Amino acid sequence: VSTHSCADVVQTARDYYNSADADNFYSTIWGGEDIHVGLYRAATDTIAEASRRTVERLAKRMQPLYNAMHVLDMGSGYGGTARYLAQTFGCKITGLNLSEVENRRARQLNEDMGLEGAIDIVEGNFEAVDAPDASYHAVCSQDAFLHSGHRASVVSEAARVLKTGGLFVFTDIMQADDCPQWVLQPILDRIHLSSLGCPS
Repeated sequence: VSTHSCADVVQTARDYYNSADADNFYSTIWGGEDIHVGLYRAATDTIAEASRRTVERLAKRMQPLYNAMHVLDMGSGYGGTARYLAQTFGCKITGLNLSEVENRRARQLNEDMGLEGAIDIVEGNFEAVDAPDASYHAVCSQDAFLHSGHRASVVSEAARVLKTGGLFVFTDIMQADDCPQWVLQPILDRIHLSSLGCPS
């Protein structure tokens, strides 16, 4: 639930991901490809390895994927998931992301890998997707919905743009039901929310 208007929450997320500090952190420290929480198997795993493992797990949950499919990646960041899906399965991807800085980097990485024809990076907000109903065979997202103060709207938009029988697969950062408010408060203040999603 948001303590601010939808526009405020969106602008806060946009400003954060457009900042030089965030871009430097995610492109340098986090690896600049898959900027979400990773799955670690060993203490020696790099952030990039663990993050890629999360993408691979997401892709397994999206099966079957094939080259005639059109997939929407909500909150696509630098486009790592989009590139993986396009390279591995040959499907067309639309990466929806609100950060102009990340979108520029994603387009350049797509071009560097010869994937600009397979991936369309679109600036936008996943609470109000600029696409007709039933546009996509699948919708995916990784660790992005926490930036929404209206998560029900995001899920409704995913359902709206999915074709009948389409797949909606996502991961997100959540809080435990018994997590003390003071532990989360610095994070919540930064993204202008009163809570994260929780299991209950």
